Amino acid sequence: MERTEVLDRTRGDAPEPAFAAFYTASRPAVYRAVLLRARSPEIAEDACQEAFARAYADWARVAAHANPTAWVARVALNQATSWWRRRRRELPDPPDVPGAGGLDADEDAVVRLVWRLPARQRQVIALRVLLDLSVADTAEIMGVASGTVKATLHQALAALRAQLETEEGTS
Repeated sequence: MERTEVLDRTRGDAPEPAFAAFYTASRPAVYRAVLLRARSPEIAEDACQEAFARAYADWARVAAHANPTAWVARVALNQATSWWRRRRRELPDPPDVPGAGGLDADEDAVVRLVWRLPARQRQVIALRVLLDLSVADTAEIMGVASGTVKATLHQALAALRAQLETEEGTS
């Protein structure tokens, strides 16, 4: 990247059209994926903004990545995880925030069901279902084998089915 490009960006010029299109198309899915993992709209928003800012700062390299959305999601998920690690003593359990990030009632109900899952299962749901990443990309982001992703997704979906059956039985 040339120094003049960096200077132009710091003056507040409009972002590159390719990045703007990428941001518009991928931001909602990345936010939802991080929200499922972080369980806090504020943390998810901060993590997404930081990840997209980093992607913008190094857009040429990120755009050349095999899956730029996966790159941004990984950075955002790492940011959210780092936030929780730093605050573990202050907030031992993630808050159960009603109205998670402006979702409608049905989406909010689904988010709450997913929040009940263990962290690894939430992350697999976020990456495979919300972001529609491949098994290989999900495994790379999570740092696990492809078989682990498949097994964890199977367990997560089974747990969600059980939760839904339990809630339908009590209604």
